[in-house]
Amino acid sequence: MSSNKAPKILKEFPFSSIEIQDEFWTPRLQRNQEELLIYQYDQLERTGCIDNFRILASEKDGIRRGFFFSDSDAYKWAEAAAISLNMSKNQNLSNILQKFIEIIEKAQQDDGYIYTYNQINFNNRRWSNLPMEHELYCMGHLIEAAIAHFIATNSKNFLNIAIKNADLIVRDFLNKSPENTSGHEEIELALLRLYKITQNKNYLILSQQFLERRGNIKHFAPIMIRSTLNQRKVERENKKRLNEELKYEKKVTSHDFSENVIKKEHYLFIIRMLTSALSGTYFQQNIPFSKISKAEGHSVRWGYYMIGHTLLSQETKDQSKLSILESIWENTIKKRMYITGGLGSIPIIEGFGRDYELSNKHAYCETCAAISGIFWNWEMLKSTGNAKYADLLEWQLYNASLVGISNDENLYFYRNVLESDGNFQRSAWFNTPCCPSNLSRLWGMIGKFIYSVTLNILWIHQYIGNNIGLSLPLIKKGVTVPLSLQLSSSFPWDGKCEISINLEKATTFSINLRIPSWAKDYSIFINDLPFSSPEIDKSSENIRTASGYSPYKSKYLTIKREWNPTDKIRINFPMKIIIHRSHPKVRTNKKKIAISRGPLVYCLENFDNPNAKVPKARINLNEPLKASFSDKYFNGIQIIEGKDFSDDPLVFIPYFLWANRDISKMQVYVNEK
Repeated sequence: MSSNKAPKILKEFPFSSIEIQDEFWTPRLQRNQEELLIYQYDQLERTGCIDNFRILASEKDGIRRGFFFSDSDAYKWAEAAAISLNMSKNQNLSNILQKFIEIIEKAQQDDGYIYTYNQINFNNRRWSNLPMEHELYCMGHLIEAAIAHFIATNSKNFLNIAIKNADLIVRDFLNKSPENTSGHEEIELALLRLYKITQNKNYLILSQQFLERRGNIKHFAPIMIRSTLNQRKVERENKKRLNEELKYEKKVTSHDFSENVIKKEHYLFIIRMLTSALSGTYFQQNIPFSKISKAEGHSVRWGYYMIGHTLLSQETKDQSKLSILESIWENTIKKRMYITGGLGSIPIIEGFGRDYELSNKHAYCETCAAISGIFWNWEMLKSTGNAKYADLLEWQLYNASLVGISNDENLYFYRNVLESDGNFQRSAWFNTPCCPSNLSRLWGMIGKFIYSVTLNILWIHQYIGNNIGLSLPLIKKGVTVPLSLQLSSSFPWDGKCEISINLEKATTFSINLRIPSWAKDYSIFINDLPFSSPEIDKSSENIRTASGYSPYKSKYLTIKREWNPTDKIRINFPMKIIIHRSHPKVRTNKKKIAISRGPLVYCLENFDNPNAKVPKARINLNEPLKASFSDKYFNGIQIIEGKDFSDDPLVFIPYFLWANRDISKMQVYVNEK
């Protein structure tokens, strides 16, 4: 039978308990630890981000470099490095991380304050411009990095730094007015997670206050104007001082958003940005959470805001809060999300537009926004047990986030359009390098998205090859059964999976297998005997979404039986080509289709389609679409082939692989007439 009832909070397993052995993911995780994290740290060194901490630690003289929020880039790298060390103990990476922790400890003030921008440039200045500056945002990432390090090493040296900082924040912000909230959400998540480690209720209380203060500021526009003028004044003072110190060096440009904002963007986007900021919408400060019904503002801020409330609902068992979150999620999926799972349609705002406003050419879809979506879907899945969240998590993992990094080079995308006429290319680094380390921390923790347990039930959410040993709580009070599993998978190229169950003795319990939304006519065998269920061939909800992708058809199939010590489950999810049509209200996609196969969205790139006039290619759907494995592309991938109206071939590649061969033209949606 299908199990869709909301269970108790699904228990997740620490990623350190899961050994990824997967043909697709293992090479990427090894590359992450051995190459990407080292490369990222080198870039943080090159741009002066680490030196900012050394200056405070009296290890180096110099001037501070980078944006006021650059501390967070170093902290996210530290979290990603700590998470990665759960996979294997890379001594070089471990040594670099430990040295950085020592520098942070020396840079921290006696009362716990640490924010290099103010400490170096304005020694006694703190908490003076919360809407614009990112003090609390940076400190939130510091705390999350310390938690990851504690989990990986069981050492408290970094955690104690975070606790000292969190205690200062509690002293300065507990029971304060709504104006005392950060301009960028993050501290809320960090305090909730620190509470789970320490059980210090002050962290839980302050996190709740931070979350519930938002949207309750009266007359936000004047506050925003004062904040902006304050920041500009501070920046002018800082630049004057820097330029004085750098008479014989190249002058410093304090703010360069060139990698984020395409200078050709229409002036109306600037007007919309100003309106969004002054109204508070950009910062999720326009209305209280209880009145929110849709995704608005800066998409990464919004994602973290949703995660914070979801974590809070788990701790407080607040069903009314969870109901609001479910409603907001529904609106987002149905009206404001791209076919790739990308979030954010408006440049400059880096955030959401109106319902069904999903331009392919102007799409923003920041990599970090996709990652925040993945994290939010995971927490919603844990809170409800609803397969649609696991389905979207998979979709965003393989499409909206994976596109953010090149296939085999140290090159990244910050913004991820769905159509390009050749004006986008991957970059080795950014002035705002939030996405590279965010991807690395996501990759390091993908193991935790695979399984969870509730009483007498093992849930399998993602089909990524791995080994795990776990204890499953049984209905009998206090009784657990130890078992280990080996899951082999051919995802994302093929839908064949095998699960080997190892038990000490025969035991009765349930396994919930997620059936992906894209899977039709799937088959399941237990010990080579076909397994059938009265609901195995029934389709779920058929809801029309803005993008044409619908996670609602995903479900959990419950197999309850007495499992023997060496049972095996074989699953085949045929990966058929699916044609997606957007909701009619998405004007830019009228008479256009998009193509997916399995969990992957596909696109056309001009390299493979010289006669197709990409990004204005047309497809003849009267000709069959065929999928085949080809080693001609990227050392072997599944491609999809079709034809246009001139009988010329069309070759589709997975969207996450575009822009890996040079600057190119690309389109996801293709004209069908």
